[in-house]
Amino acid sequence: MEGHQDSASLARRGAGSPFGERYAASLALLPLMVMLVLTFGGAGATGLAVWTAVLMIAFVACSPLRDGVAGHVIATGAGVLSFVAVFTGFLSFGWIDELADDVPTSVGNEVTWFVGVGGLLVALIIVSFVRQMARAERSHLIRGLSHSVLEGVALIVAPGWLFLPDLMTAPDMGADNMVVIVAVIVVALLFIGLAIASNWWMAEADPDEHARAPWAGIVVLPTLLTGALIPAATVVVALI
Repeated sequence: MEGHQDSASLARRGAGSPFGERYAASLALLPLMVMLVLTFGGAGATGLAVWTAVLMIAFVACSPLRDGVAGHVIATGAGVLSFVAVFTGFLSFGWIDELADDVPTSVGNEVTWFVGVGGLLVALIIVSFVRQMARAERSHLIRGLSHSVLEGVALIVAPGWLFLPDLMTAPDMGADNMVVIVAVIVVALLFIGLAIASNWWMAEADPDEHARAPWAGIVVLPTLLTGALIPAATVVVALI
């Protein structure tokens, strides 16, 4: 009986994960390692796009957040728009043309994407707030709002990984090698910080009772959030 209780207790740990929360940081490295293997293995933009899409879908399907179906739909829609904007830049609505003389050609796509992402984030916050205020029962209002925004942010910034080849080839475009190395180290350290934080996320998660493998959503979350750092680092190294 005691062994059965111990097994049941373990199964409840880590947002329903089959492992303890102390392993969350280690598992969070796996999605990142695949991303790097694809990049250095020559998979190109197509390989990165496919893997990024897989991670985004996994996060929505295994969401550890209490955001409801409507929240998932809103976040997914914003993520898709951000994903498409990487290749088309349509979300900038031509505004970037006004900065053409001040933006290096090598990072024009990154800056254009950031313009679109900024608009999506503003829209996400407004829609999430209105949605929460429109609820007849406003219990757990702060939790609902924060979960809605977090899911949307994760999916909106995740496509930033598609700019990783630009960061890796920045020295060929005139960027200083040492600056690029420092930028990569900073990004790596910030990712490690997010991965370590996933231990606490796993331990304190309170997913919906019907959530499917919410621990998997927590595992991919650090990689999704790090997507914002890739184009940011690329722009910084081009401007220094």
